[in-house]
Amino acid sequence: LPDFLDDLGHGIYAIDTGFQRPRFDAAYLVVENGHAAFIDTGTNHAAPRLLAALDALGLSRDAVDWVIPTHVHLDHAGGVGLIMEALPRARALVHPRGLRHLIDPKALWLSARAVYGEEEMQRSYGKLVPVPAERALASHDEQIIHLGGRPLRLIDSPGHAKHHHALWDERSRSWFTGDTFGLSYRDFDVDGRAWILPTSTPVQFDPAALKTTVARLLAAEPVAMQVTHYGRIGGSVAEVRRLAALLLEQ
Repeated sequence: LPDFLDDLGHGIYAIDTGFQRPRFDAAYLVVENGHAAFIDTGTNHAAPRLLAALDALGLSRDAVDWVIPTHVHLDHAGGVGLIMEALPRARALVHPRGLRHLIDPKALWLSARAVYGEEEMQRSYGKLVPVPAERALASHDEQIIHLGGRPLRLIDSPGHAKHHHALWDERSRSWFTGDTFGLSYRDFDVDGRAWILPTSTPVQFDPAALKTTVARLLAAEPVAMQVTHYGRIGGSVAEVRRLAALLLEQ
């Protein structure tokens, strides 16, 4: 496999999107019975890697049924519109509070530009491509979609942002958490053990809501969390609980 693609087992692959530095921002590809879904896409600049991942796995562009950003922050969803231009059968599944911002990304662009400036926006994100409204759906709490017969369950997961959902995969007993289960870069590992910290990005960070969301994630007794920043963490129910305790303490 290419060096930016990691096989995590259970038909799950982490794609290093190349955002800012190596192993900083992941998009996930889930493959089941010849069907595929991207969970988070990274920015526009990640699109070639996402397509190369399909090629490396022998999957056609038609194999992708779903493109599912966990939320609409641009390091997770900036590339959704562009990648969907290359995926003729894919539909976007977006949190209801974020959907309109991917169909018309002007407000997303302007709010991010106010922070970063035009030059940095072009360098990091590139021009945002709208998602056609007829190819985009709003998710709802406890929604179940089927990927090649494999159920994926979505829950509303506020705390980091109000426009956030997380996905549960029973097969791997893991959550795709986006930014609701913190940041855990491999640079922080000590003696093979992960460290974690909350991602408290403005403007919607809500500690009380985040604590409720983390409790809901833990209720499923996950053995791993697939975090966007970065990769698969955990390995056992006990290890996930240790990481959650670290997160909640902070």
